[in-house]
Amino acid sequence: MKNRRSRSFKKELIYSFLTIGLSSIILLGFFQFFQLSSLIEGNQDSQTKVTEFLEDNIEGYMEQHGRIIETMSTSIAPLLENYQTEAIEEKLQDIKLNYPGFVNLYVGDKDGKSLVFFPASYTDGATREHLDFSDRSYYKELLETNEQVISPVFHGRGGTDTLLVAIVSPIFSSKGEMQGYILGAIDLNALEKYVSTRISGEASYAVLLDQDNNVIVHPDVDTRTEMVNLTNSQIVQTISKQENRSTNSLTVREDNSGKEFITYAKIQELGWTVWIANPSTLINKPLRSAANTILWFIPITALFVILASFFLTNRLERTIRNLLDTIKSYTASYKTNHPVKLSEHIQGPQEMTDLLTHFNDMMSEIEENRVELMELNTQLEARVQERTANLEQRNSELQAVNQLITPVSSKMDLPHFIQLCLQSIKQSISFNVHIWFRELAVTGTRIYPESSLQQYLKTNVQGTNHHMETIVLDGLPNGYLIVDLEDGQTIKAKEQAFLQTFSRSLAIMLQNKLLFERYRNKHAELDAVLESMSEGVMLLNNDHEVEYVNEFFLNVIDGDGTNVPLGRLSEVLNRINVLFESTEEELTSFFAGEASDLKLEYKTKSGNADFYMLHKFSVISDEKQIGEGLLIRDITKEEEIDTLKNNLISLTSHEFKTPITNIRGSVETLLRNDVEWEPDFQEELLEGVHEDIERIQHLVDDWMDISKIESGSMYIERNMVRADHVIEKSIELVPISLKEEATLSFQNKAEDYLFFYADKTRVQQVLVNLFTNALRYNDHPHKKIDITLEKKDDFLTIAVTDNGIGISKEHLQKIFNRFYQVDVTATRRSGGTGLGLSICQGIMEAHEGRIEVDSKPGEGSTFTLYFPIRKGS
Repeated sequence: MKNRRSRSFKKELIYSFLTIGLSSIILLGFFQFFQLSSLIEGNQDSQTKVTEFLEDNIEGYMEQHGRIIETMSTSIAPLLENYQTEAIEEKLQDIKLNYPGFVNLYVGDKDGKSLVFFPASYTDGATREHLDFSDRSYYKELLETNEQVISPVFHGRGGTDTLLVAIVSPIFSSKGEMQGYILGAIDLNALEKYVSTRISGEASYAVLLDQDNNVIVHPDVDTRTEMVNLTNSQIVQTISKQENRSTNSLTVREDNSGKEFITYAKIQELGWTVWIANPSTLINKPLRSAANTILWFIPITALFVILASFFLTNRLERTIRNLLDTIKSYTASYKTNHPVKLSEHIQGPQEMTDLLTHFNDMMSEIEENRVELMELNTQLEARVQERTANLEQRNSELQAVNQLITPVSSKMDLPHFIQLCLQSIKQSISFNVHIWFRELAVTGTRIYPESSLQQYLKTNVQGTNHHMETIVLDGLPNGYLIVDLEDGQTIKAKEQAFLQTFSRSLAIMLQNKLLFERYRNKHAELDAVLESMSEGVMLLNNDHEVEYVNEFFLNVIDGDGTNVPLGRLSEVLNRINVLFESTEEELTSFFAGEASDLKLEYKTKSGNADFYMLHKFSVISDEKQIGEGLLIRDITKEEEIDTLKNNLISLTSHEFKTPITNIRGSVETLLRNDVEWEPDFQEELLEGVHEDIERIQHLVDDWMDISKIESGSMYIERNMVRADHVIEKSIELVPISLKEEATLSFQNKAEDYLFFYADKTRVQQVLVNLFTNALRYNDHPHKKIDITLEKKDDFLTIAVTDNGIGISKEHLQKIFNRFYQVDVTATRRSGGTGLGLSICQGIMEAHEGRIEVDSKPGEGSTFTLYFPIRKGS
């Protein structure tokens, strides 16, 4: 292939000038486009901020008027209850005078009929009162919510026939019942003026829609009489499609008019929509003007550059050709060994003459330099040989030092690490070398722990003299390299330099070793802490890859042993979605940062639920986020406590309310002065009061007992007691009403072991509780309880067996929990707070015994008490 012919110097210069000129214009154009684009983006950002500012002002305007109506509803309540209409009218007048944004105000009764209007008369002079507004949507919503309501736009009647937005607040009586309401009608014209004063720009305009997309403010709509709905408007439909997007601006063409740039905002508290619009042509006008300017400026600039470059290149080309001809004649003379004929002048600029002079000097020096170069080359070869020998010697020393570079991650301890370093350089030095480092002395064959420097030099350095090099760590001497010199041995300068290099290298290796050991120990401590945590921890890098997960987290996420891969965050999310009852929206919201924690529920195979709380946190290092972490915490116990607490509050309120109500009724009956009660009737009432007081006392005693058990302060007064007597006395303490249709039988199988060491009162308390439960939770027509006393191993046992309803398996393990009841519904068959069996267990544990239960639903239950038998008792 033929070589392409090169362009002439003249053409190169023309092309260069043209390229530089056009490139400059194009770059300048791009820069101007960038500046104008930035200006347009700035204007659009400014419009967005104005929209947000307008949103805050409208929300504040409505919130201010809403607070006035809500405050006045509280102030008017006693007046309305006493039907003081004149005072109510004065209150309405004060609102109207201080807040002209209201067109009118009125107070209505609970049936939706107006009671007091202000102004009392309309513009035609007619008086408006006792009008029925029960058909209004705001009235219906008020009845449903009993909270303040802000209505959509509607046509007024009564006070005015213009379009209105109403703020309505309920008025409650002293008994907390709704007795009426107060309504303030917002003047939309005043609201429009309020909005228009907060935007600027000749072509800008604002639009405000209510929750039903009815126009509240619009430059093309007369909001006094004309109700317009913009649900089908292109702008409203476009905004509704972008509700879930991060952007709050759009460009649309409305009704074949020009395009408009719109920024909008949703007023969440009101459900209203506000936007500000600007014509797109006005925004983009500077950009189009700049483009036109650049397009006609480019050809003019190109023409000017071409003409200028023709003039300049012609002159420069002639001078260069003259210089080139001179150089060619010099070259021809030099090759033919003819005397070089030097020219002292050349036609052209002075710079070319100077260049020729320098060229002549260069030609004269070339021959001289060639001779000198040969001499220097000879000297350089000699110096290279000498330098090579030195480098070979230095290389052997470096190889010896290089042997020190052992892996610092070695499991070898510090003394053996130092010994390994000494052994690695043994072949490179002819001296006995010792290392003393932080009360530790090491040679190539032995290690001397806890040895002071003076003691070691005196005991183990055998030569008549010694040389020492300091081992410096962090700028301070931490040890010494000791060379044991025998008679006649000396250290040369090169050997001393090597020993210094060796000591510095050893110091670096020791520093690295210490740092690595410190890092490894800290890392081991951190691993131990993370693995022993009672919460699960997972760490992820910025690419959402799992870097670390502790055992607790794995047990929760992969507790069933399926060994699912957990290498990335997406796999963790899939596993959470499979195990726990959480929606994809909840997980997405949590990992998007919209929620600080996520509650997870896991249904076990037994039907129980385990609860976990998942937290997310950022991992920061040197003020930069290097990843994020997940922390999962078992909150099952907390959830159970909350459930028990709620049940407890409900049960306790019921248990206290019933006897207190009975006592109150009996006392009020006895205090009546208009009736003389029979003594028997009075005694009956007082006995009922006494029983209710005992019932309350039992509840209080249960609370005190469980409190003592919780704090570990329950006092047990132990004495030698007879078991059969305790059982018989406990049977007598069971309420007669429960024993009427029941059979309680006692069988003694431990006649030789009737005595045991216990608190008689507390044992009776346990037995009475068991007897009472056995009778209350029994639907059998012939209730029966069998009490059996016998000796089992080292325990005296009392078994209480009934033929009641029994306890299901899922409740069997929880009946001894505090506040737990098998039946926690409002219609349960008997009272109680669920503390009885928990107190029984606490009393048995205080006796160093235990209580066990065996039950089958529908057949009955057996509770067995185990009391330890003391030797010699």
